[in-house]
Amino acid sequence: MFGAFVLSLALLGLSGALIDSHRRSWREVLQKPDLPERAKRFARTQYRRRLQASGMIGLIGALVAVWPIVPRLPGPMMFYVSALLAGCSWIMLLAVLDLFATRHHFRRLRDEQLTAHLQMILEMRGKEE
Repeated sequence: MFGAFVLSLALLGLSGALIDSHRRSWREVLQKPDLPERAKRFARTQYRRRLQASGMIGLIGALVAVWPIVPRLPGPMMFYVSALLAGCSWIMLLAVLDLFATRHHFRRLRDEQLTAHLQMILEMRGKEE
């Protein structure tokens, strides 16, 4: 029982720290008026995904805390384990979505940078001739 209590507090603390970190990052984005709309849209969706995942970590922490009061009957246990499994699955799904979205975003930024670099090289070669 003590282990469940410690794990629950650790998950709740982690959730709170992550939510605070995500909100600080989002505020930094909002304070940059010259940021392109595409970058703001990416930051907004990233903020939502990460905030949901962090909140779900806190919810799982709360579920771990109520473990001692869950009746040891098939129905309530099935509901309890299903809730834990659904929460963990949702966190994993959000993590995979965040991975692919971030990868796509930075790949697009790299491609834009390479295109600008090539255009600059072509302009410089055109001026030399």
